[in-house]
Amino acid sequence: MDHHDNTLDEDATPLSLHTHSESQQGQPRSATSGDMAMAAIKYRFARLVITTLTLLLFVFGTPYLVQQIQYSLEYGKIKARYDAARVQLSSGINESVSQRSELVSNKVMPSVVHIHTAAFDMQSRQNERVLPESNLFPSRGQGSGIVVSTDGYILTNRHVIEDSSLVYVHLADQSRHTAEIIGVDKLTDLALIKIEQSDLIPVEWAPRDAVQVGTMVWAMGSPFGLEQSITFGIISATHRTAKVGTLYQDFLQTDAAVNPGNSGGPLVNENGQLIGVNTAIVGDAYQGISFAVPGYVARNIVERLEKDGRVSRGWLGLSLSNPTEKTLNAHQLELPTGQLSLGAEVTGFAPSYSPGYAAGVQLNDLIIQFNETPVESTTHLIQTIGATPGGRKAVLKIRRMIDGASQELEIELSLGERPVD
Repeated sequence: MDHHDNTLDEDATPLSLHTHSESQQGQPRSATSGDMAMAAIKYRFARLVITTLTLLLFVFGTPYLVQQIQYSLEYGKIKARYDAARVQLSSGINESVSQRSELVSNKVMPSVVHIHTAAFDMQSRQNERVLPESNLFPSRGQGSGIVVSTDGYILTNRHVIEDSSLVYVHLADQSRHTAEIIGVDKLTDLALIKIEQSDLIPVEWAPRDAVQVGTMVWAMGSPFGLEQSITFGIISATHRTAKVGTLYQDFLQTDAAVNPGNSGGPLVNENGQLIGVNTAIVGDAYQGISFAVPGYVARNIVERLEKDGRVSRGWLGLSLSNPTEKTLNAHQLELPTGQLSLGAEVTGFAPSYSPGYAAGVQLNDLIIQFNETPVESTTHLIQTIGATPGGRKAVLKIRRMIDGASQELEIELSLGERPVD
């Protein structure tokens, strides 16, 4: 019996040890107090970070969100008034001047912006060229602009953004944007800028023949920084250039009140269509006369600046003058009814190079047609050539005295590019 019990004890001992080892391996290790403390610290830190981020988002994000909501609400109101005004203006119903002014304002105001600029080089601002008193552009550093596309292109005056390092735009909904300068044109004093914004309400362009002396007009902009202002008047004269601009500006003269800050803003007709860009006044404040670049000129400049970033103008290198009555009689030409001049007489050539002279144009030739356009006067010819990019092929129809008789000739040539002043 004793021997048998010892055997059983020896057999049981290894079994008991083996089972205990397996239970040790299968049981998870108990967490220590240090592990629990570290986990608590990490949890509390995570909660602190989340709470802090939430507070920061609330503090800084809420004003931005509220501002965006305000912009959207304001834009919605502006868009509703614009749609109603556009429909009513196009209906042809004759309203009173007061009602018409309100409709024009509601239609055009969404397309009018306020512009202000900043310059890092203040000396360049202080040393700005002083312009003649009869051709002042007194709104450098601030002015107005016109939305001309839904995707952010804005038309303004060159002198408004001249020598600027930064250009800022305030839309009608009071949102503010930084603008990029796309291009400028010195000879018309126009410029094209762009903001990164979509779904804008662009101005409607008027037909070229929509402007007549006596036409009612409204001028809009930011006189003296007073945004979204509107004044009323009529077209006093057309084709003004002497002492108040260049041949390429072909100014409209109006008696609508235009003051510093109106520069670059729209001049519109009774249908809310753009007929001009307010640009210049006589003197340093409004005195009953103001000038605007015609809409058809501005539209051509916008298209060329958007495409090329610059304006290339054709050039013949000729000195021209309006022919006298004696010259017209010699060529057996008569003035059309209502026209004050006809053709452009060649009186000289550019000293360096003249594309016209190289093609065979001679002194005293009378240019009566450029491509398919009859030439009304020297100014008309210069403007027509200037609207054609340099390098283009052109055909001049001229009258030349040969052996005492007037003969009609055609000269084909390639336009040069007008030198930059």
